[in-house]
Amino acid sequence: MKWLGLILTLAAVLPLSGWLRHSTRNVPKIWTLIGFLPFVTDTFHLSMGGIAWSEWPSYVRGAEFWVIDAIALAIYLTLPGTARLLPFRIPMLLYFFAVAISAFQADVREVVFFYCWQLARTFFLCSVVANACSDARVAPAILKGMAAGLIMEAVIMIWQRFGLNMPQPTGNLVHQNLVGMISLFVTLPFCALLLTGRRGWLPAITMLAGCVVQVLTLSRGTIAIAGTGYLTMLIVSGLRQWTTRKAMFLLLVTIGLFAGTPLILSSIEQRAGNDIETSDANRSKLTDEAARVIADYPFGIGANQYVHVAQKEGYKKPDRDWGVMVHNVYLLVAAETGYFGLVTFLIYLLYPLVVAMRRGWQFRGDPAGDILLGIGMALLAVYLQGLFEFEFLEPVVQYIFALELGMVAGLARYQGMPAVSRYIDQNKRGRQGAFSS
Repeated sequence: MKWLGLILTLAAVLPLSGWLRHSTRNVPKIWTLIGFLPFVTDTFHLSMGGIAWSEWPSYVRGAEFWVIDAIALAIYLTLPGTARLLPFRIPMLLYFFAVAISAFQADVREVVFFYCWQLARTFFLCSVVANACSDARVAPAILKGMAAGLIMEAVIMIWQRFGLNMPQPTGNLVHQNLVGMISLFVTLPFCALLLTGRRGWLPAITMLAGCVVQVLTLSRGTIAIAGTGYLTMLIVSGLRQWTTRKAMFLLLVTIGLFAGTPLILSSIEQRAGNDIETSDANRSKLTDEAARVIADYPFGIGANQYVHVAQKEGYKKPDRDWGVMVHNVYLLVAAETGYFGLVTFLIYLLYPLVVAMRRGWQFRGDPAGDILLGIGMALLAVYLQGLFEFEFLEPVVQYIFALELGMVAGLARYQGMPAVSRYIDQNKRGRQGAFSS
């Protein structure tokens, strides 16, 4: 069945590409679908694994091809030849090289190339998004799709928490930390739009859904980073231009903090059978474990195989953390790809962050700049959460990350174009904004 699904998916690429060429009014719908698909790919099995190692204890378990890859390929074929460049190519290629050469240190080389294949797919998606952003409708459509996914997660988590009595609901995904990290990618760009007064209900509803998701995860890291991110977004936006709306937002945040903090703290203390101290101790143990691996293998042990090597080499003992990765993405990358891999990983992360923040601040009157500033804050928040979680390397997060990097590259390139600004800020002429529905 998996091969049949792969063949049918690939067979649909050319017809879809032809349809998009002749039906340009449907382009925003396709991009909205792309923004939504990462939230449901696992649930509806919208991925085909040519090679699948389902029991492999890591973040990539095979050489997969997702439906979103096929749609991206179809869109790529509609782009002009001059609009097919890879953005951020030097940081991307440096990190890809570091991952690929880690195979020389790997005990199981196949799984290194599983991760290389995932990186190639997400880099390709990023390139397609960046080049497609010359169409003013693309970035808003992607954000709408991501907002729809987050709203769906909020509804599912409310049902899981109060209908199924799950202490820490996971939504449509496999873990509460995963859905918490993804919520940061979505809410902060919409926070930027909300603060700048874009008309329509979508920014406010998305922010509300994001706050529900973040609180219901009962993850201390997610809640703290989200709250800090919103306040920082407010401060940065206020430095650009202070308005009555931003003062009202500050008042609401302050009231929410005073009213909600005791309840949140009480819930966190009761979570999972009062095991917070145990969780902290286990995190500390995993950190020490990773530090020993890095000290013994400064050139890395091979990408995508931390748990396998830690078990085999005796760094792990059979206990509750037997199959668990270190809860710090930077230590995980350093352990697997060495110090060189860590440096290239940091360059890969920081370069688009600098572009987003610089361009977002530089073009203060451009609505595309608001999106850039919001994405920049989202990237910063997710990078900080990486100090406490490893989920950044999970495929679903990597796809959403690729979408946001593509929007950063595309909006930074096309920012200031009258068509882009006019579409995003249609409310200036008394009509509904681009994010109103």
